[in-house]
Amino acid sequence: MAVHPDILGALTTGIQSEVASYVFYVAAAKKTGRDEFKATLEKLALEEKRHFHVLERQYDSLVRSEKWISTADILKEEGLPEISEDMAEKHQALVDEVQTAADERKILDIALRLEFEARDHFTAMAEKADTKEAKETFDYLSKFEQTHVEIIKKMIATLG
Repeated sequence: MAVHPDILGALTTGIQSEVASYVFYVAAAKKTGRDEFKATLEKLALEEKRHFHVLERQYDSLVRSEKWISTADILKEEGLPEISEDMAEKHQALVDEVQTAADERKILDIALRLEFEARDHFTAMAEKADTKEAKETFDYLSKFEQTHVEIIKKMIATLG
């Protein structure tokens, strides 16, 4: 059975979102002056890269074999894909937004916006999923993005 174009479109949107978030967190980590913020932002960048990997592998599997892969199997794979400079350049507007942010609060507001958008996208895709594997993949990513929302909210709270 052919994969519905909406699913491939949703995965593509998710991939672009994860790359954008990765690029954002790398730029934000470079801009912050707080060591604890820098470490957290770098950790979030790595997690976004992992999400990119999950989505990229799902997309590839669906296009090649029309089958979903379990998230657990994807996470067992060694290494992470590289996010090329070309991919990063597509998100230059986001990097510019970080560079012009007046302070850490503005940077964290951008982060919160990105995490809400990603969480809501994956939640909607989980609700539309027509297979158990698709639902599990999108639920996993949605829950992970929600943990990022909570992390960012805690960082904002420390600013006073």
